[in-house]
Amino acid sequence: MSDIDEVKSRLNIIDLIGEKIKLTRAGRNFKGLCPFHNEKTPSFMVSPERAVWHCFGCGRGGSVIDFVMEYERIDFTEALETLAKRAGVTLKTGQGQTKEEKLKKTIYEINHLASEYYHYILTKHALGEKARNYLSQRGVSDKTMRTFMLGYSPNSWEALRGYLEKKGYTEAQLSAAGVLIPSNRGGYDRFRGRVMFTLKDHRGNVVGFSGRLLDKNTKAVPAGRQEPKYINTSETPVYSKSHVLYGLDVTKGEIQKSAEAIIMEGEFDVISSFQAGIANTVAIKGSALTEGHVNLLRRFCEKLVFALDSDVAGDAAARRGIEIADRAGFDMRLVTMPSGKDPDDAVRENAPQFKKAVKDAMGVYDYFIQSALSRFDSQTAFGKKKISSELTPVLSAMENPIVQAHYIKKLAIALDVGEDVVIEGIKKVKKIPAGREPVTEKTDTTKRLNFVEHLEMYILAIILQTKTAEFMEELCEYIHPAEFQHPVVKRIIQNLTDFLKSNQPFFIKDFADNIPKELQPTLDEAFLYDLVLDIGDDEAVVREWTKAVRELRRVVIKKKIQDLTTILSLDQPNQENDSSLEAMQETLSKYTDELRTLEKSRVL
Repeated sequence: MSDIDEVKSRLNIIDLIGEKIKLTRAGRNFKGLCPFHNEKTPSFMVSPERAVWHCFGCGRGGSVIDFVMEYERIDFTEALETLAKRAGVTLKTGQGQTKEEKLKKTIYEINHLASEYYHYILTKHALGEKARNYLSQRGVSDKTMRTFMLGYSPNSWEALRGYLEKKGYTEAQLSAAGVLIPSNRGGYDRFRGRVMFTLKDHRGNVVGFSGRLLDKNTKAVPAGRQEPKYINTSETPVYSKSHVLYGLDVTKGEIQKSAEAIIMEGEFDVISSFQAGIANTVAIKGSALTEGHVNLLRRFCEKLVFALDSDVAGDAAARRGIEIADRAGFDMRLVTMPSGKDPDDAVRENAPQFKKAVKDAMGVYDYFIQSALSRFDSQTAFGKKKISSELTPVLSAMENPIVQAHYIKKLAIALDVGEDVVIEGIKKVKKIPAGREPVTEKTDTTKRLNFVEHLEMYILAIILQTKTAEFMEELCEYIHPAEFQHPVVKRIIQNLTDFLKSNQPFFIKDFADNIPKELQPTLDEAFLYDLVLDIGDDEAVVREWTKAVRELRRVVIKKKIQDLTTILSLDQPNQENDSSLEAMQETLSKYTDELRTLEKSRVL
């Protein structure tokens, strides 16, 4: 047995996936809401027998390893190592690692060491005294410095480089990790003279850094350019700013517990709030909320509270982020901040007042309307034009028609116009708002099947999930495997016919192991298909089976009638083929009678 098979065999797929999403029993399988796309009706199915999962909405599926790869946004090797640790399996070193996977592993190692180095300088070394004093003045405690792994980068060109090269890492590797800026002289430290914020993914891996300038007199590169206040790790194989939320590794437990995440802009916002007992916060680091952020947050909560420095209503990028969150089904609120203050200032000045502001946060669309009305005069034609121009794109992007109707009415009253006028303005907005991503090819794959192919998949699902041998014998009496239209279902039915001839008990794993690998994804889909009936109720199962087979038989007979009719209409019979013509007409008559009977049974 390979390491991969051993890891899979030691894990219970229901337990593992059930930790991430709520699963309920559906026959011999389990179902839940897919964590990989927005849906309100469960289409995500998991089989404990096959140890596989499949979403009939977005088309994703696979083994427990595939689930971890998708859910954690990691590669195969990382997923295998994570699951091996959980299963207690010792993997062969470097088994199956690609060059890219090895580089990622190296970057994680470099980042981890760099984080420890910066933290040591801040907390233990004389070089960090100025940074320690700065953080203390901002009210950051020693415990918080440890919790968030804060650090300090010395104002030196090669301090970190020298430390990491002694650990055996090359200039190329340090550059790939983003801690070194390449140069003709061998490269220099990217972060110098800065308070360091360690950026981690939600799993706790160090993916990068953000550095705040401490000494304004730090030498710039090139000479003459002013150093920016903050600099961040550039995009690397392990870091993408659109998929990382600062503080989530620390605060995800509280976010999950409260089912609410407070969205802030900067690192100090999160740190000050955390110290004040507001522990369900994350920072988007001054950028807009992205699809990656939203998908990440959907795993932990259902409500987003925006506590941002800037005026969200006037920020197009922020509005796009809110549109993305709306499509994901989040309940969204917005905190009204004291004028000119960010959460960091507000919390340090009056934490109880800030907590109350969070508690009193208004609906984000109420805020949009209120903000527009406060900035433009709704009593003038020009003011109404500005308000409607700002708000109609927002209203047009709303997913829920009832919520949309509520705000159409509210805006119409505010502008003293009819609702039909607001609706007409919305109609003029493009159907796909800016920032909305097109549906990928991977989405809704099953919906491309035609009616007959769907029916054949359904029949295969009933066979595999209920009375396999009995129903296969009955199927062959009415429909030959060659008459199936779905090419893969046809091959599975043919393989199943041969498999059952051995008279051995049917177990899905044994059968799956004996068919070509290219058939297994469709086999898993059928085995995971939600039959929406109690498979323990024999009468209900037989009733559903009879109805499905009768329908497929009707389709097959109808096609045969069409084929025979075409042949007879094209054939110019002569004396020699009168007997074959008579046989075809007799067959046609028999099929017509059978179709008539089947059509009557459909009505009944």
